[in-house]
Amino acid sequence: MATVKYLLKGKGESCSIYIRLLDGRSKDITVLTGYVVNANYWNNEKGIVKHVVKFLDSQNMSKKLDALKLHVLTSLNKDKGTGIEINKQWLINQVNFYKNPDHSVDSNKLLDLLLSYQERLRSKVNPRTKRVTSLATLKNYNTTIKHIKEFQEYINKEIDIVDVDLSFFNTYVEYLSSIKNLTNTTIGTHIKQIKTVAKDAQENGLKINTLVFSSKFNITPDDTLFTTLTEQDIEKIKLFKGSEYLNNARDWLIIGCWTGCRVGDLMKLNNKNIIDDVKGVRFIRYSQSKTNKQVDVPIHQDVKDILEKRSGFPKPISDQRFNDYIKLVCKGSGINEVIYGSKTKGERGLRRTGYFEKWELIKSHTCRRTFATIHYKKLNNKIIMSVTGHTSEKMFLKYIGETENEHLEDFMNLWNKK
Repeated sequence: MATVKYLLKGKGESCSIYIRLLDGRSKDITVLTGYVVNANYWNNEKGIVKHVVKFLDSQNMSKKLDALKLHVLTSLNKDKGTGIEINKQWLINQVNFYKNPDHSVDSNKLLDLLLSYQERLRSKVNPRTKRVTSLATLKNYNTTIKHIKEFQEYINKEIDIVDVDLSFFNTYVEYLSSIKNLTNTTIGTHIKQIKTVAKDAQENGLKINTLVFSSKFNITPDDTLFTTLTEQDIEKIKLFKGSEYLNNARDWLIIGCWTGCRVGDLMKLNNKNIIDDVKGVRFIRYSQSKTNKQVDVPIHQDVKDILEKRSGFPKPISDQRFNDYIKLVCKGSGINEVIYGSKTKGERGLRRTGYFEKWELIKSHTCRRTFATIHYKKLNNKIIMSVTGHTSEKMFLKYIGETENEHLEDFMNLWNKK
């Protein structure tokens, strides 16, 4: 006999409620409901909302969950034995249909298709990399969904997937550029996701406008402008003295420049990541959160000095605080030469390009690019890539703003010998 239960993951004020369908020994499926609740108002043992005075919506939430459970069980009894496969996507469909009966996942509405595709991504495993979809990608879809919602309000019209054509493209890009002030690079990310969802809709039998696959349904990204620190800059930073929270950020900045870690991986480093090999050589080992690839990084003397001084790694801080603090550290270190660059403000992708003092352009990703740039042409690219995690030399060169022109030096060396 099939049963439906609810469970909560997390202990915060806004925890996601999951629905779990069990049907015999072979069916055990769990997906998000889209509902959230404070963990203090949840009965883990019974899988229900507690009826408490502080949580005024407790009865309403209980009714929603009871109705969803009834809907799932009713649909299960109806679909079993008809050839319909009862799997994770089926349960996602039931949740979405219950919450949006007028726009099920079979809807031809662009917004519904984006929501459905994003939900499926949460459990999708890339067959090539064997990795689940990254949190960054899911967040990008959140932003795309948000922009489509606001665009529909702006034009006062819901968009069908079949209407996603060149006319839609031109109007939507103009809206994101002029009204939302987004950069071409940011807009391109949202357009790419719409094209992906259109392809998925076509594969699922929905009628689409094939002009969505036209070369004209693309936007040229902005030229990448990035700032790196030099070894001389790092020497200045080492001399910086400030309040403890800035000194803490200073040490993380130095460690980041000599390890090439992304900030999310950088802040997870602790003494357990320090390994001694059979020859007694000490190094840092971690798994990249983005690629799940194991990376071994030798410990630079600057990093060794920090680890000895602090008896381990500095105190972890949030990405945003790290971004804010290292600007102050660099400013206090006298890294104030005026250079051309761009800086992004907020999560909306607003970017200003022009001449700024260098410290203004420093951000968390500066660490990783600095590592790659400092070692470029001093070490074989493949060796640097083993730390940065780039899978192709073309990607690596693009990352540091170089082109494949080493052949020029080879020719000149040959001709000079002659």
